[in-house]
Amino acid sequence: MSISHLPRDAATHIRLALVSTAVEIGTRIGGDAPEFFVDYCTEMTQLGVDSAAITKWASANPALPLNRLGAAGLTTLAIDVLLTIGLAVEDPRFADLLGEHGRPSYGTLVGLWRTQPGDDRPQDVRAAINQLLNHGLIGVANPAAPRLDWAFSVSAPAWDALSGDSPTLAKSSLTNANALQDLNDYIAPPALVGRFDDIIAQMRDDPESVLCLRGPARNGRFMLAGGLTKRLARSQLRVDAALIDQPDVWQQVGLVAFLLDAVVTVELALTPGAVQCIPPFPFGPVRMIVTASTQGGIRIDDRPQSTIVLAAPALAERRQHWHRALPAASPAMIDNLAAQFRLTSGSIARAARAIQGPPTITSIRAALRDLQDTRLETVAARVETGEKPEFIALDDIARDEINALVVRCRNREALSAHAGPGPGGMGVRALFAGPSGAGKTLAARRLGHDLMRDVWRIDLAATVSKYIGETEKTLDRAFAAAEELDTILLLDEGDALMARRTDVGNSNDRYANLETNFLLQRIENFAGILIVTSNAADRIDPAFARRMDVVVPFRAPDELRRYEILEHHLGDHRASDDLVQEIAVRCALSGGQLRNIALHARLLALDGGRPISDRELRTAIEREYRKTEAHSPLKPLLSAVS
Repeated sequence: MSISHLPRDAATHIRLALVSTAVEIGTRIGGDAPEFFVDYCTEMTQLGVDSAAITKWASANPALPLNRLGAAGLTTLAIDVLLTIGLAVEDPRFADLLGEHGRPSYGTLVGLWRTQPGDDRPQDVRAAINQLLNHGLIGVANPAAPRLDWAFSVSAPAWDALSGDSPTLAKSSLTNANALQDLNDYIAPPALVGRFDDIIAQMRDDPESVLCLRGPARNGRFMLAGGLTKRLARSQLRVDAALIDQPDVWQQVGLVAFLLDAVVTVELALTPGAVQCIPPFPFGPVRMIVTASTQGGIRIDDRPQSTIVLAAPALAERRQHWHRALPAASPAMIDNLAAQFRLTSGSIARAARAIQGPPTITSIRAALRDLQDTRLETVAARVETGEKPEFIALDDIARDEINALVVRCRNREALSAHAGPGPGGMGVRALFAGPSGAGKTLAARRLGHDLMRDVWRIDLAATVSKYIGETEKTLDRAFAAAEELDTILLLDEGDALMARRTDVGNSNDRYANLETNFLLQRIENFAGILIVTSNAADRIDPAFARRMDVVVPFRAPDELRRYEILEHHLGDHRASDDLVQEIAVRCALSGGQLRNIALHARLLALDGGRPISDRELRTAIEREYRKTEAHSPLKPLLSAVS
C-alpha cells in the first residue's frame, strides 16, 4: 500500500508523523514496550512506509505546518520531542507511560531520546526542549518543581494548527481564504486600485512586511485587509489589540500565524499623541496588516512597513456603495443619496439595513438617526431638529451669514476639490457669537433641519476630565464619530474650551495650553460640520477665530424683531396689538425670554379655559421680570392706578 494517494494536508501529516514517532519510541523501549505499540506497528506495516518515506511524501508540500517548523530552524530532534509530548495528548496510553499526571516529564524525555545512532548526547535533548520552550511550542505545568521533574504540555493553539484544526486562541478568529470577501468587490478610487498589485507583490515576496491601513472606522479597512489576504491565498487571523500587551499570548499568536502561514490582522484604537508599539513575533516571519485611525503613531521595530490612508468615499464611490446597498433604488435616488450624505462605506451599509419600507429620503433619514455610536452618545446629546423649520428672527447680517453657511455646507465637497489640499479639507466650522437667548442654538437646529442632518451637542461636563490627556481623547472620539456619521457637532458655550492661551506659570497652565493646542489642530482637521456657540466671543483664543469659515453675529433683537418673535410664539391669541407693540418697544428682552412669556401666557389661558388676552400677557411679563428681580417697564393700567 502506498501513501501517495493520501491528501497532503496538516491532519494527514501529523497522523503519519505520530505513527512514525510511536514506532520509534517502541523501538527505543524495546522488550518493555506495552502491547498497545503493536497497533502503531501494524498501521505502519499496512502503510508500507518508514519515517524516510513519510518525510519524502511530506516534502512535496513545504507549506505543511510541520515542514514550516523544520524550515524555521527547529531541529529534527526537537520535532521528535514535540511529537512525543503530542502523543500524550492524542493517546492517553502514552500519557500514562511517559510521565505522571498525564504529562511527559523532563527526565523521561531525556532518557528516551538521549541515545542517537552511535552516540549518547543528553545535552542535545536538553537543547531541543529549550528550543521548544523558547518558541512557546510547549509549556511547563509545574515550574516550581525541580527541572528533572518538570511535566510538559504542548501549546493547545500550536497543536491545533499542526493538526489542521482551528486554533483555540483567545480573542481571535481564523477565517479561511475562500471565506474572505474578494478584492474585486472592494470599492475604491482608481488610484488606490492601481496600487493593489504592488502591495500584494510586496506582501507575497516579503513575509515580514507590515501593511498599515489608516482612516475612519467603518470605512472598509477590514474588508480591504480581507481582500488582500484572499488575493494572497492565505487565511486571516484577526486578533484583539489587547493581546499585544500580553507577551505569552502574543507569542502564541505569532506561532499560530507562522504555522498556518496566515496574515495577522489587528485593529488599534489610537488616540491623539498615543504611540502603539507592536513587538516582533519570536518565531519565524509573519505577515501583518494593522488598521487604525489617522490619530496617534505606530512603532514596528525595523520591519518593512507601508501605509495606505483610506479617506471617506468620494461622490463616485458613494454612488457605488448606495447602489450596492439599495439595488432596487432608482438612479435618481442613488444620486440624491450620494450627494446628500457624506458617509463612510460602513455607515451606508448600516443605514441601508436599517431602512423600514421602501427606500426614500425620509426612510433613509430615519435609518441614519437610528445608527448607534457610543463615542457620541456618552459625551453628547442629540438636539431635536423637528419636522418643520424653526422660526428665527434675525437681522439682515446674521440671516445672510446663516444662508452663506447653508450654501457652504451643501457644497463643501465640491469647494474642497477646487481649493485643493490644505488645512480644513471637507470641514465647515462656524462660530455663533452673541448674548444668551439670541437664537444661537435655535439656528443650529434650523441648520440641521435644512441640511437633513442630526445635531449633537457636546456635554462639557462629560467631556472635560481632571486626568491629563483624557479630555483630548474624549473629544477626538466624538469628532471621529461625527465625521463618520456626517452629523453636525454643536460645541455649546465653546469659550469654556477655547479660552485664550496663557503664559505658563505652573503645570496647570501647561496642560490647559496643551488641550487648547489639541483642539485647535482637531478643529482644523475636522472633516464634518462644527458649530461653536459663545456668549463671550472676546474670551476665545484668536487662533480659533481664524479657523472659523463662517462667523454669525447674533445680536439682541430690536423692536421689530421682538414684535415678530412674540407674535410667532403667541400663536392664536386675543391680546391687543397695542399691548404687543408696547412690549416690543419697552421690554428689551431676548428671544428666549419672549418665548418664556408666551408659554406662560398660554399656560394661564389654558388653565382658565380661554384664549390669551391682555391679562395673561401682562401677568407673564411681570413674572419674567420678577425672575431677574427687575420691574416691568409697561405702563400701568389706569384701573389699577385708581
